[in-house]
Amino acid sequence: MLCIGALSGTSINAKEIILCDINGEKIKVLKYGAFDFYQDEKERLIRLVQGRAGELEEISLCNEIVGLSFAKSLKSFLDGVRFKPEVVGFHGQTIYHYESKNGVITYQIGEPLYIAKILGVPVVYDFRKSDIVAGGKGAPLSPIIHKILFGKISKKVSVVNLGGIANITYIKDGRILSAEDLGPANALSDFISKKRLGVDYDRFGKRASEGNLIERAFRETLKFIQKKKKGKKTLGYEIEEAKLYFFELTKDEKPSDALRTAVEISVKIISEAINSFRPDLCILCGGGTKNKFMVSRLKEEIKNPVLISDEVGVNSEFVEPILFAYLAYLRVKNIRIDMSKITGAKFRYLPGKMCLI
Repeated sequence: MLCIGALSGTSINAKEIILCDINGEKIKVLKYGAFDFYQDEKERLIRLVQGRAGELEEISLCNEIVGLSFAKSLKSFLDGVRFKPEVVGFHGQTIYHYESKNGVITYQIGEPLYIAKILGVPVVYDFRKSDIVAGGKGAPLSPIIHKILFGKISKKVSVVNLGGIANITYIKDGRILSAEDLGPANALSDFISKKRLGVDYDRFGKRASEGNLIERAFRETLKFIQKKKKGKKTLGYEIEEAKLYFFELTKDEKPSDALRTAVEISVKIISEAINSFRPDLCILCGGGTKNKFMVSRLKEEIKNPVLISDEVGVNSEFVEPILFAYLAYLRVKNIRIDMSKITGAKFRYLPGKMCLI
């Protein structure tokens, strides 16, 4: 079955789209593409995510913008593709995710009806909400694909997705033991790059590699993140708060030192989680694998072998888009998923909602 996965990550760097041929747990990638938002779209979304433009009118407008933007990019993506996809799994753009003692509030924007209209196929969307209704935390969702892609490589595996937020999946004997969000992967570094250097990210971690650790910012931000994370399985708004907190601590320091410190915070959080599990193998995936400096520091701090997913045959950029193509496949096939060990969902459920126009 030909399925598309489409999403925009927490850093809002690109619209990622993938076309897969899926048959059960056999997944073949046919095409991948990344499309930029227009600069005004990106700036508007960043303001919204950071909570500085949350009025109802602005949220509604951004919902339309994201839906239309993805619809146009999907149409371009499919130019020249011989066979029409049968379904699109659309995660959209998360603008708010917060876990409290009273439950989880999450909101992804991007009107799916525009995609359904332009492509003429069903669109599956709002995946986090269906998990929350089933009693889960709505995130992380990626472990379900981590198990399929990497679960049989070794007896005891930890898979870390390095997006804006780092999440980890603990797998033993091909079964997921647990999964959780850990803290920032690229989030702090990307924020400093935008605010201090006017670029989307520190390419390959080069500027960070030239910097020195700012001890106070390192200690205080770690303490801040640990306090915010305490007792929580998922993160979202907490990372937005951490960005602002870290920026205030480092705004008068050299950008390279701030970037080095941001990387070291992520390395500390991620390596401690992996080392506590003691896997036979750790696999890193996601956009953060392009940060060569971060990856080298992780390899220094993690006590077990570490591989980039590319080294085991899966392009690191493909993993999250594949997830949403796969979840859409399951929804169309009416296959319920068990997320009890991942998000804490209380019963098996059909992922996402479906729309067609």
